[in-house]
Amino acid sequence: MLTELLARRCDSLVSLDLTEQALIQARERCKDLPHVRFERAQVPGQWPEGTFDPILLSEVVYYLDEPDVQRLAERVRSCLRPGGDVLLVHWTGETHYPLTGDEAAVRFIANTAAFLRVHDQARTDKYRLDVLVRDDGRPSCRPAGSSGSLGNPGL
Repeated sequence: MLTELLARRCDSLVSLDLTEQALIQARERCKDLPHVRFERAQVPGQWPEGTFDPILLSEVVYYLDEPDVQRLAERVRSCLRPGGDVLLVHWTGETHYPLTGDEAAVRFIANTAAFLRVHDQARTDKYRLDVLVRDDGRPSCRPAGSSGSLGNPGL
């Protein structure tokens, strides 16, 4: 469902998933959207070619250990367009993964601090959303002084 919603806002979209069943269902939902491409991949070891903006990491980072979070940060650095956004979305309830949703976000943000800055954040008892923007001296398409609108900046 998320891919279908995002596709309506994108000129092109690459969607990754590890499970073939999820990809089959997503392909069916997006069959009339020729600008959407699906790939089976295990992040961060597998990554699509190209440059991207935005990059959405939804329900991904908390499956990774610290070395893989670092590898993911490098993947993002290498392909995020100037001024581009990264959106992190993670469940904040109990997990049986290497990291909690909060730990995943904090570690990813720490590993990308040299080139991404936190633009906005929101947290509920069910999910955490972090919006990061490329900020490493490259030109930005974001207007000066723009601020976030998600609320809860004290996360």
